[in-house]
Amino acid sequence: MTKRLKHHVHFTLALALAAVVVDVASAQIGEQEISLVSGWNSVWLEVQPTYTNGHPQAGSPMTPDDVFGAYPAVVTVASPKLLSGLGEFFGDAPTNGAYTSFNQEGWAQWHSPTGLVDELVAMLGNRPYIIEATAGTTFTLQGEARFFRPTWTPDRYNLIGFGLDATTPPTFNQFFPPAGTRHPLAKIYSMNAAGIWSVVSAGAAMQSDKAYWIFSDGPSDYMGPVSVAFDGMALGTLNFGGPLDAQDVISGVTTQQLDLEEVTFSNLGTNAATPRLSLQANLAWPSQLAADLRLYDVAPETNSLAHLLGPEIGANFVFSQAIPTTATAYLTIGAKRSWSTGRSDRVHLHRLNTGARTEFWLPVRALHDDRQFSGELPPAVPGQPATPTTGLWVGEVIADQVSSIVEDGSPSRPAAGSAPLRILFHADSNGVVRLLSQVTIMQTKSADPDLPSEPVLVVDAARIPFFEGIKERRGKRVGLRLESVAYDMPRKLDAVSQAELLAVTNLVGEAAVRDYLASQQGRPPKLAETYHLDWPLDGLIGAGQTLQTAVAAPLRLDPFHRSNPFRHAYHHDQARGPSITRRLEIVFDADPAITGLLRGRYEETIDGLIKDSLVISGRVELRQVSGVAALEGAE
Repeated sequence: MTKRLKHHVHFTLALALAAVVVDVASAQIGEQEISLVSGWNSVWLEVQPTYTNGHPQAGSPMTPDDVFGAYPAVVTVASPKLLSGLGEFFGDAPTNGAYTSFNQEGWAQWHSPTGLVDELVAMLGNRPYIIEATAGTTFTLQGEARFFRPTWTPDRYNLIGFGLDATTPPTFNQFFPPAGTRHPLAKIYSMNAAGIWSVVSAGAAMQSDKAYWIFSDGPSDYMGPVSVAFDGMALGTLNFGGPLDAQDVISGVTTQQLDLEEVTFSNLGTNAATPRLSLQANLAWPSQLAADLRLYDVAPETNSLAHLLGPEIGANFVFSQAIPTTATAYLTIGAKRSWSTGRSDRVHLHRLNTGARTEFWLPVRALHDDRQFSGELPPAVPGQPATPTTGLWVGEVIADQVSSIVEDGSPSRPAAGSAPLRILFHADSNGVVRLLSQVTIMQTKSADPDLPSEPVLVVDAARIPFFEGIKERRGKRVGLRLESVAYDMPRKLDAVSQAELLAVTNLVGEAAVRDYLASQQGRPPKLAETYHLDWPLDGLIGAGQTLQTAVAAPLRLDPFHRSNPFRHAYHHDQARGPSITRRLEIVFDADPAITGLLRGRYEETIDGLIKDSLVISGRVELRQVSGVAALEGAE
């Protein structure tokens, strides 16, 4: 091999190893017991031995020296090089072939004591290893555990193993027939202690943690009689992410907010299969409680898009739904977050048994907050809230009740339909809440990556040029603008804003200006079209809190306001509308379902539209989309 080619191989290997470095804090560490006989052993390593916190290489896969240094009986370890995948460089059967007769140029090796050709620099998970031991020995390895679906090298023998039911492992004749002609039993080889490969017996039980030479006739993704798939499975974790996509799940006469993820099972076998899930100790975080992240078996409601809450998934759980033979079924798992301190994420480690005597590691991860991917709670990074409610809240009011205008007492009646209204709030670090009609999410400018940009919220259009956008559109960075057409701001009536009007009318004070506008039949020529950018409210945003317009400061639409629904800018018969006032009140639910989401009861009283007050009510749901504590351009 030339120096240039060797350099390329080692550089590629370095890139591959960089890709498998894990965040130890968020890792899922499991155990695997390895039993070696004296002589040669073909081992399938499911976990990836990883350096723990405190080590200079924390998060990186361990070297063979550190894995096997405590076991002097282990003298040789070899594995197909990463560039080879799981396949060897030939397609011939390894009949009566010893390990030493294989194409060793395609193998990375390690020896004890160190050999001149040692190229095995890291022990990776879900990889095959040929191990020579001078005596029988059994030991337990701790390492990162990930869900693994094999990728076969077509038209080659692949050195591969499987996770199997430890109590009743399948025979070769039970495991491989559903694969059809892709993996014929006559082309499956097992190694004995002398290093000799021979064809397996169809009725022999397969061994978990053992690697076999198995031929793949063409492309294959076979993983056993029952295949498993879910979104993001290539990353090895069933990831629920943050809570903002949680859904209502029916629980008796009430509902619960759960994150839902589907796991797909395809049963190629001849018997129905009932999956099982068992909770394992996550050695990365032994102090984490199972109750922090609760999982539930969730079923779709018949003839409906709704979901029904099933039993909680305990330490050893059998799903209620069996997978029929030659059929595909979808099992839905719901996640409920029940922690508020410590790390922002929880990672629980499970062992998934497909019901067909095969098993897989299944790490399950959930974030406490969509805005933070790791670290401790509460967050302390730029743009994150000083308190749990600080920042920008975007929501929707569903008005579905209105006071009757034809019945005595004006009782509230259900509306013929519901009206969704977008609403925007901002809470600063002191808890002061402002109603907004529009805001643009941008970021500060920076010329150096060592000084990263920080998010900002801009309400004054004149401030936009001082910042840059957060997304690119047609080669230009633009901000993300949010608007609410249903909640326009009142007109500015102060002496500075209406200087020209006051100069010709000699009015004093905002109340006098309001009375003057109410008395005019046509729009005063000197009336300035200047409006507030935000409107302060009384109360707080938060669970169990009440938020409302101040008694002396409702939302006012003067007769010539740009959003007055009875005014027409170009029709002389509709040059003005009535003076309208809007008083809002939101009472938030006492027990929020998830972090960053608030729900509550909404009520609005409108005066000026009809003779009496008109009261509309409904529900409101707010989601926290930014933790920035200040508004650029706020009054």
